[in-house]
Amino acid sequence: MDDGITIRPLREADAEAVVELYAKAAAVEPRLGPVTLPQWDQFLKLPQNRGGRDFRVAERNGVLCGLAESSLRDQGAHHSRFLKIVVAPEMRRHRIGLALFDDVLAIDTDPNLTIQTLVSSDWPAGMAFVAAFGFVHVESEIGMKCVEPLQPARTLAAARATIEQVSDVTACAGEVARIHNAAYASDAAFRLYSPEEMAQVLTESEVWIASEDGQMSGFCLTEPERNSMWIESVAVDPVRQGRGLGQLLVYRVLAAHDVSTEHPCWLPNVSSRNAPALKIYRRLGFRPQHETCRFSATRGELTAARERRFQ
Repeated sequence: MDDGITIRPLREADAEAVVELYAKAAAVEPRLGPVTLPQWDQFLKLPQNRGGRDFRVAERNGVLCGLAESSLRDQGAHHSRFLKIVVAPEMRRHRIGLALFDDVLAIDTDPNLTIQTLVSSDWPAGMAFVAAFGFVHVESEIGMKCVEPLQPARTLAAARATIEQVSDVTACAGEVARIHNAAYASDAAFRLYSPEEMAQVLTESEVWIASEDGQMSGFCLTEPERNSMWIESVAVDPVRQGRGLGQLLVYRVLAAHDVSTEHPCWLPNVSSRNAPALKIYRRLGFRPQHETCRFSATRGELTAARERRFQ
């Protein structure tokens, strides 16, 4: 690595430089960004990111040229560290990514700790990096888009449900956390949320809920934008799944936002292992747009690969 490059923890004052780094990276690899200052601030506030406590940056002559986003997620029975590395295009092949990677590996000591990372299937540099370390492809996140919502068949259970947007998100945070933790527990990207943490997440989202007999059955979190909208998360209580509630909930949200060719809805991360969900979204009019691969390895495996291949 260039002797003029140093690795250090992220600072609050780095925000504008991070946005600039993402802009440069996105010009070469569009899936990486760009990122705005408000989006970066919101991202750091997510409970799992802890204000960027475990993030690292690479700096050369006082200029930020690399970033490692690193967060330790509570997955209930165990923890996993999630990692993403971004390097300025003009500074690649200087082993900056490797230096950031080393610094993140040094945060933990448990050789059995799982480390995960996401790489777009059309990002050659990223795919080469994970291949060099022996990461294993465990699933893909399928990005989907809807421009013409298709109304689902009505079921008796769905007909009984009340679907509404909620204004007081703190009042429903506990139930949203409970359903989230139950519905996503087996997912590779699962993150256990407490009611307090979920309340923090909900303040940045538009929240829709489905209820039956006064009991919350499911939720949908969205992020409306000027010319489009995003569905960030959808879940139905496992004991109430399979009755059409999720389909009706999503359809009501799409209809409320007048989704069309001029105002599409994006769904960024449907697991390739979740065939029922993919089928449901197709029925609602969503179509696959791109694939992001999820890779996983233990810290011990990565450390061994590091020693073998990068002396």
